[in-house]
Amino acid sequence: MEHRLQTRVLLLIEQIQSYMSNSSPVATIYVDYKSAFDQLWFKGCIDKLKRKGIPIPYVNWIHAWLIKRHAVIEIARVKSRWFEIMKGGPQGSSFTATLFITYHADMEYFIPGAMSFLFAADLAAVLAGQIGIKFTQRYMELEKRLHIFFEQLEFYVVLTVQPINCIKTKGMFSARAINYPNPMPDIRCEKNEIEWVKVFKYLGYWLTTKLGWGNMINQACKKIRQQTAMINSIRVSDTTSIPLRIALFSTFVIPFFTWLFALYPLFTNCQRLTLSHFYYTSLKRVYHCLQWGDLYFSYTYAEKSLDDHCYNYWLKYLNALSQSNDGHLLDEQSVTN
Repeated sequence: MEHRLQTRVLLLIEQIQSYMSNSSPVATIYVDYKSAFDQLWFKGCIDKLKRKGIPIPYVNWIHAWLIKRHAVIEIARVKSRWFEIMKGGPQGSSFTATLFITYHADMEYFIPGAMSFLFAADLAAVLAGQIGIKFTQRYMELEKRLHIFFEQLEFYVVLTVQPINCIKTKGMFSARAINYPNPMPDIRCEKNEIEWVKVFKYLGYWLTTKLGWGNMINQACKKIRQQTAMINSIRVSDTTSIPLRIALFSTFVIPFFTWLFALYPLFTNCQRLTLSHFYYTSLKRVYHCLQWGDLYFSYTYAEKSLDDHCYNYWLKYLNALSQSNDGHLLDEQSVTN
């Protein structure tokens, strides 16, 4: 389905905001699998597919697809002997990601104390402190839940033979309170201390402890400026033209704006106005008429505003959501919260 990645990000944000609206301290753990697809356990995966009721002919086909693969290692033009690959899916195959997700579809039953969001090999788990008690007690309760979560996660990792990279696994603490706990909870995974971060890039979107979007917008604007400068520097036979620059702008710049559209309704009014002006400014640089006003420029060249582009994006997005389980899940979660 289209927009599945954006839907997962919105579900995660909605869950964090729901917990924060109850004044609960929230911990989001971003788990990094160690060479995720390359560590897929053949036997465990095939047995789990059988237990899930997958038709035997399909299971046999998947088994034949996984086994009898060989590889060779070359270092400084010296090759090793050929050896059989005993785990991991074929590189570059979209079916490998599908099989990985199916294999870990029952993960939520092993970490029941957290709301888990799994997209391919990216796992985000959200835990919150108990409501109805003092904030300090909520903080202590959350720390206990975090310790239990990592115990359950370590058990699941051993059970599925799917190691995680504890060094790259990060935690993010969110709360409506102005002051955060000091020191932060001491949590460990396989005896490795988990680092608490204020900003984390999840599925391409920068998330912060307060769920502010200024950092992500600044990152996107920085890339857009670089791309726009490159477009203006391009010459074909020492000449350039507006149609050429517009084609390059649509190819290399518009996608950065489109990437923000999924979260555009969450931006503040000031952020939307600033981003809209920045869009016109970037476009005027390509047209070489930077001195013109935004409205006059839009009228003269019949260019749609950023809000118009976002509106068209959400029309397609909502249509896709209405025909998918993810859309029903997002609607149910937003109504419940």
